[in-house]
Amino acid sequence: MNSRKLGIGQSEDNMNFSGICWYCHWGWSKPVAEIYLAAVEKLGGDDIELRDGISHVIWEDENFHLAESQLEKFDSYQHRTGIDELAIVKWSLEELVKIPLDIRCPEPDDYEGENPQDYPPKDDVKMVKVR
Repeated sequence: MNSRKLGIGQSEDNMNFSGICWYCHWGWSKPVAEIYLAAVEKLGGDDIELRDGISHVIWEDENFHLAESQLEKFDSYQHRTGIDELAIVKWSLEELVKIPLDIRCPEPDDYEGENPQDYPPKDDVKMVKVR
């Protein structure tokens, strides 16, 4: 059967959404974490603007591979936030797409939602626990 990727570690024939979050175990790559933390600081310490709205799928759901597509539709999105906060959210996505995909999304391709400790990131990717 030909499977279509739905999200990190998920496909149509492997819909184990109740699995163990790889990022919860290992954290985020350091460059991704640095962007997030810088954006939170710019937002006065409140991350709700990053974890809600158009960037929800990125920062809350940890789908860092979708940053380009969210950025492409950013200007057409119906925002419910202030212009200053919106600029910071957009900045975070613009910075995120500058990070190579293998660093931005270090979750191993063969990870299927169980035993994340057995699926470490590559040795050259520094991981940081953010939340």
